[in-house]
Amino acid sequence: MGFLKNIIWVLIAIAVVGCENTSSKEMELLDFVPENASVVLKISNPTGSETGIQSLRRALSSNSLLSAFDSTKPAAFFSEKALLLKYLNSTSESLLCINTPNDSTTVYTFITREHPNLFAPDSIKDKTIETLTYNKVSIQRVTIDKQVAFTAIKDSVFIASSSQTVLQNILEGKTEQSETFKKIARIQQGEDLNVMLNTSAMPLTDSTKVNFASWMSLNVEVLPNAITATGVTMAGDSVPQLLSVFDGLLPRQNDLAQVVPNEALGAISVTYNDAEVFQKNLQKFRGEVFSDSLVNPLFESINEIGLIRLKTGAAVVLKSIDPILTEESLLKYISEDNSFREVTIYNFNQPEIFTKTFSPFLSEVSPVYAFQLDNFFIFSESIPDAEQIITAYKNNSCLAKMGYFETAIPQLSTASSLLIYKMRGSIPDAISHFFSSRAASEIKNVDLTSYPFAAIQFSYDRNFAHVNLVCQETGNSIQSPGGLTQLFGLALDHKLLSTPHFFSNHKTRGQDVVVQDVNNNLYLISESGKVLWTKKLPDPIIGKIHEVDLLRNGKKQLAFTTKKAFYVLDRNGKPVSPFPINFKDPVTQPLAVFDYDNNRKYRFVVTQGKTILMYDSKAQLVKGFNYKSASSTIVLPPQHIRMGNKDYLLIAEENGKLNILNRVGSTRINVSKKFEFSDIPIAEEANHFVIITKDNTKVSISQTGKITSQKLEVSEAYYFSMTGTTKVTLDDNKLRINGKLVELPFGIYSKPSSFTVNRKTYVSVTETQENKVFIFNKSGILLPGFPVYGTSAIDMGSSSMQGKTIFVVKGSEKEIVLYQIQ
Repeated sequence: MGFLKNIIWVLIAIAVVGCENTSSKEMELLDFVPENASVVLKISNPTGSETGIQSLRRALSSNSLLSAFDSTKPAAFFSEKALLLKYLNSTSESLLCINTPNDSTTVYTFITREHPNLFAPDSIKDKTIETLTYNKVSIQRVTIDKQVAFTAIKDSVFIASSSQTVLQNILEGKTEQSETFKKIARIQQGEDLNVMLNTSAMPLTDSTKVNFASWMSLNVEVLPNAITATGVTMAGDSVPQLLSVFDGLLPRQNDLAQVVPNEALGAISVTYNDAEVFQKNLQKFRGEVFSDSLVNPLFESINEIGLIRLKTGAAVVLKSIDPILTEESLLKYISEDNSFREVTIYNFNQPEIFTKTFSPFLSEVSPVYAFQLDNFFIFSESIPDAEQIITAYKNNSCLAKMGYFETAIPQLSTASSLLIYKMRGSIPDAISHFFSSRAASEIKNVDLTSYPFAAIQFSYDRNFAHVNLVCQETGNSIQSPGGLTQLFGLALDHKLLSTPHFFSNHKTRGQDVVVQDVNNNLYLISESGKVLWTKKLPDPIIGKIHEVDLLRNGKKQLAFTTKKAFYVLDRNGKPVSPFPINFKDPVTQPLAVFDYDNNRKYRFVVTQGKTILMYDSKAQLVKGFNYKSASSTIVLPPQHIRMGNKDYLLIAEENGKLNILNRVGSTRINVSKKFEFSDIPIAEEANHFVIITKDNTKVSISQTGKITSQKLEVSEAYYFSMTGTTKVTLDDNKLRINGKLVELPFGIYSKPSSFTVNRKTYVSVTETQENKVFIFNKSGILLPGFPVYGTSAIDMGSSSMQGKTIFVVKGSEKEIVLYQIQ
């Protein structure tokens, strides 16, 4: 952003050299501004006991953005080559002007009212002063530590310049005479710091310089963690200037930030209220003959165009006031290609239409894909760029959702003609144009990551535009709200069959992801998104995959069943001997794993219709377990519940019988009634067994066998779970966490899940129509940054990064998505 950079360099000059001021007649000083100055900085009257420049220098020295440039050549220019400025003690208003006559030269000129103590050379060591004469005016050639400057006095005005030629031109009256400059100088008065910039060759993007306007004047406020400015800019009448393309148009609301990914490098938003007038003005600016042909129907219902710069390419954005009309106009240019996260991505056959129509605002972009996000039509150069934008939009990680954007936005108007965003603290090539090209590489190496966002906007109003600028520090927080970050989105070759689950990695102390696809391939994927291995299985896995530690050494294994076998795999995907166990009869329920005393002496329970098979860690049937067969088909996975010091094994049958057994398979509690079991697992609540039946009756069974029933006035979609002390119910869109009511948006939700990770309890649900994941804390408060994109229930765990919580969820039909919560 060249506008901001010009301001920064002049502020560096003030911070480095310094001077003092009181009041003066402003226009007399402006008469001495050199021709072709690129920047003129005016420091106005002081207030209070501290002079204006002293106050300004203090503010500049404490500003973290400017301090980042302390070791660069522009800063060195003022601290080492412009030494004279350090020894000037102005007591009146001052002007500091910058000229760049060529790529290798930067010239400063300092102008102020003469007074006796302005320059006291006697106290300066290592100096020489020579007196020259030019047109009967004395010029002093001052050399300080081998650095040369030239000074003169004309009409009681002191002028100092690093260039003898520039000073002589001023003495000859070759000064800035443009009417626009004088108008701008009169408009902006009364502020401590005013910067006037020549905008006749300003960078619109990193690669595009345009004749934007004549002059811009900004009142700048420098705070320790921010630079803000307001002002005006004006176009001249002599040559076409880009600002004039907004003549006769009204600014509209800038909404582009809603689709700009947080990871973008920058963006441009342009708004208008009349497409025909706008295109006519653009053609005039480009020197084209205006065509009487109608505006392309694609652009008739558009009131905002945008350009998003990504690390890997660019995308064009059209915001429509009538999406149906825009979609109809787009049909002849597109053909369906594929989809990503329920968004159709089309091939687009008119990649040059945008640059031809909207140049120079849209340049060096050639999109070949198109997709729609609500009323935004977006055109990208590649599929990965399209997926990045869709992901950010679905995950609420676009610019408009960022905390730093919400902090900065009050400094900006909601509607403007042109709005330029610079993001990620990167420094574009264009901003180095203020100084010589030799400083460019050094400038680009300055780390501005604590300033991830800057914006400048122009709101056209008759023959000028209002300007707002903001650049605000946010520390190192560049993630989405709440620190929520997508670590990866991995698309497999085939559709997912199961929801992804975590599997502990003893080496990284984090989590890997395990999932099966529709071709029965089992994958283990690292926390970074790398596929570690795949294993072809003959059949789908039934239910969840359990994590076990058979050797009790911290090295985990995967345990699961298919309809024909019971597997235990090590973390390399190899079978753990003597597994697998193959069966003639089909397995009908997910594998159940019991660890009675939390000592990793596992009992693995396999269900085959009415039959229960209990194995130990050596794949041997447990001889002491006497329960062999139920009286009817078992309808739920066997469960183990511990109350006090007693273990209870629960087996629910199709005929309504509930068997409550002890460890050896004998009846521990006789249950006199039969129940119509739902698919909700039996839970423990207040030392009672809780059953939710198909007709939503809540049945409680005490440890003595006493039964109480309560008909619940709930919907058919009711769900109940107890995890430790966390009770969760879901009734349509009413989620209750330990009795705390949370009203979700109306939709269709997955069963809620509870997790305890890093000593914190979380509850999650996924809305399966809009594909949004919600995660709440145990107090029922939605975590910042949610909901995010996801299409299934989630699994949560602890990351390999200490203290970080991660969760994994299914994305599109082939996709796994891993997120991190700060």
